[in-house]
Amino acid sequence: MSMVNFSVIVGVIAFVMGLLFLVAPGSLKRINEISVKMIARIDNITFSYRIGFGVSLIIASIFMFFMAYYFTKRH
Repeated sequence: MSMVNFSVIVGVIAFVMGLLFLVAPGSLKRINEISVKMIARIDNITFSYRIGFGVSLIIASIFMFFMAYYFTKRH
């Protein structure tokens, strides 16, 4: 997997999670109930600071998209 693909995948996941934190925290709680057995759980602290986490994830996704753009222009 190239760095461009990795950056885009991580950026998309971070952007979707950030939007869910900001717009639909109820759906994240349902996803948390389903995924608690499979992956990892999202703590209540995360939900109490959902706006900060959502904005941080969106900023991280923008950075990852920039890195993907940078990697494509560099080569």
